[in-house]
Amino acid sequence: MKKSFLTIFAVSALISFNASAAGIGVLDVEKIVKESSAMRDIQKKISNKQDEYQKEVTKKQDELESEQKRIEGKRNVLSKEAFEKETKAFEKKIDDLKTFVDKKQNSLKKASMDSMGKVNDKIKDIIADIAKEKDFEVIIPSSQTLYYKDALDISDEVLKKLNKKITKADVKFE
Repeated sequence: MKKSFLTIFAVSALISFNASAAGIGVLDVEKIVKESSAMRDIQKKISNKQDEYQKEVTKKQDELESEQKRIEGKRNVLSKEAFEKETKAFEKKIDDLKTFVDKKQNSLKKASMDSMGKVNDKIKDIIADIAKEKDFEVIIPSSQTLYYKDALDISDEVLKKLNKKITKADVKFE
């Protein structure tokens, strides 16, 4: 009985040592994105700008709806050519609104990707520092693992260092 316990203990210790010796670390990427101050700041700024854009679009849509009703009301009063001319001008305004919406959506995407890219660069630097410090050869996302020991998880350490390094992000909109 004593011998089997010692054998199990020795095998467990060896497995633990081998994981550390193999130099493997694990990172919960989703946790970093959800909980880091910089990423939250980016998401807040993007959301605020999106709300601002939505208000502009809604205002323009309301104006177009009013204009559409006005044009429809003139259908029987205007000549066919005059009605078609107003209809084409109205359709151009609709196309302009679609272009406006596309530009704003692209602006949001670009601003988000650029600012998150800068934060991701900081995260990579932090991960590289921790990997050197702990002699890890590889750090894998926790979402790509079936099982790992808590001791291999560096997420809290990365999050702590990231929040010390950067709490706000510069988000530039076109």
